[in-house]
Amino acid sequence: MAQVTITDLLRVIAAVPGWRERGSNGVRLVYDRNCLKLSTIDRPDEILARARASGHTTAAWELTMYATSLPGVRVWLSSLDGEHLVDVSPFWADTPTLVVFTTTGGQMAFPVIDCPTARSSGKAATAGHATGGSAAVSKREGTRE
Repeated sequence: MAQVTITDLLRVIAAVPGWRERGSNGVRLVYDRNCLKLSTIDRPDEILARARASGHTTAAWELTMYATSLPGVRVWLSSLDGEHLVDVSPFWADTPTLVVFTTTGGQMAFPVIDCPTARSSGKAATAGHATGGSAAVSKREGTRE
């Protein structure tokens, strides 16, 4: 799980190039325990934006998600206090693997294109609770362990 400020995550999301510049619908999120980095699927080594991690740290992970999922996250987070933390994490207790965005009072979850970290480990990188693959904001259930 990467914990970053909402302001930093919004800046990372804003760096996603348009469809014509991207050439594909995939964007990569890589968390190395220090920061969350964004690149495109066709240029994985070209870091477009990064956000420094704050708060709790977990094991490193990487995933490729659909860029079309990010506008909904941007709209949701824009209505919240930018200094609050948001958790970004893969969740692979079941297929498909999800990317989950969680902050005070809600979460959004989306299926991912690829998550190499899920295949290399038999357990989830987060102790959070994810429900379904819906992009709808839901009330947060449970607590972090």
